Amino acid sequence: MTAVLVVDFGTSTSSAALVVDGAPVRLLKESASGLYTWPSSVCRAGDGLLVGTVAERRKRAEPAAYRAEFKRDLGETAPIPLGDAAYRPEELVAAVLRVFRERAEELHGGPVERLLLTVPASYGPGDPRRDRMLDAGAAAGFDDVELAPEPVAAALAPLAGAPFAAGDVVLVYDFGGGTFDAALVRVGAAGEGHEVLGHAALDDCGGRDIDALLAAHLNETGGPELAATLAPATADRVARLRLGVQVREFVRSVKHQLSDADDVEDYLTPLAPPYTLHRDDLAALVAPLLGRTVGCCTGLLDACGVRPEQVTAVLLAGGTCRTPVVAATVARALGRPLRRPEDPDLAVVQGAAVLAGRLGDRLQDPQRTGPERTPLRWDVGGVLLRWLVAPGERYAADAPLAVIRTPETALWRVCAPPNPGTMLRHHASPGDAVAAGDWLVTVGP
Repeated sequence: MTAVLVVDFGTSTSSAALVVDGAPVRLLKESASGLYTWPSSVCRAGDGLLVGTVAERRKRAEPAAYRAEFKRDLGETAPIPLGDAAYRPEELVAAVLRVFRERAEELHGGPVERLLLTVPASYGPGDPRRDRMLDAGAAAGFDDVELAPEPVAAALAPLAGAPFAAGDVVLVYDFGGGTFDAALVRVGAAGEGHEVLGHAALDDCGGRDIDALLAAHLNETGGPELAATLAPATADRVARLRLGVQVREFVRSVKHQLSDADDVEDYLTPLAPPYTLHRDDLAALVAPLLGRTVGCCTGLLDACGVRPEQVTAVLLAGGTCRTPVVAATVARALGRPLRRPEDPDLAVVQGAAVLAGRLGDRLQDPQRTGPERTPLRWDVGGVLLRWLVAPGERYAADAPLAVIRTPETALWRVCAPPNPGTMLRHHASPGDAVAAGDWLVTVGP
């Protein structure tokens, strides 16, 4: 049975699912929290890294060894210091993926060697962050790693209410913890894939940016009493780091409370003055940020030549969409019906699991060059990842001979002719760029 681990690696939280041929999709629950969303956090402990909730629990003791939201650092050359060590961002991503893989293999009862990893739509071909995510998957021990755009996956997630109909044009509004992604998708008929008409993204616009606005508002409006509460931390680096952690957790809690209440009164510390915030205050703070997301959507519609009235609905995905002002702003600005996944936090991983179930193995038959000739060519190009049959080895009819990753990160297994033979010679090495129609191997009877 083919087993695929599907991971939605988010800036703030991540989630994963195990997809096995013929079996129901299984979401991976974190043991430490009992939740399906795992904090995208690490904390150095000894010579290793703690991941997820256990890293969150340790951060107050060793704040300098803790790091979250490192997805935004992908593509940067400077390493990230954690205590007395430093790591490249993709190494931290790999640490999280390893934990997911271990949990998936426990559930599967065997190895899981294929990974489908979702990425923001802004990680287009040629973007170094795509390569860093692929590197992280390989470092986590996966033989086959593919990438899928997050908003495209979200469009495949189970919906609250009736499903979309074939031909519907859906604008996916995916507001996550660290990035904003939009995609325009035409829904395909049963058994057919959806058509992506276009996508756009903002790399510096997410839930953490709302948290930063709230933290600044807390400091500006807290008055001298709050300033006195914060002052002792200024002389001590570790205390300052701990206070920063506490402030971020506090404003995030305030934001979440405003999803269900019109106003909030809460305390940063037992001795601090009360901090009060109304939904209208939050709406005023985040208006410029939400304006940028709406502008991203309207720009996408213009680029695709689609008028707003041609959009069937706007699909709200990502945990930040739970904030009521987000839905109100989108409905007012775009004037289209709003739809939601069953669980906005899990929409991307659930949709990616649907995609993984549809993909299967992509097999490419060779171009025939004549009954007496032995070179084999295939109509697929990209990077040759590995050979599956060594020179001198025999292969069966239609057997996969090699794996090629296309520029879009799709994995193809190029296959033998419909008769057995012997591999005589490879004409390319793993890591080489190959073009469609290249003479890659010579085989014999």
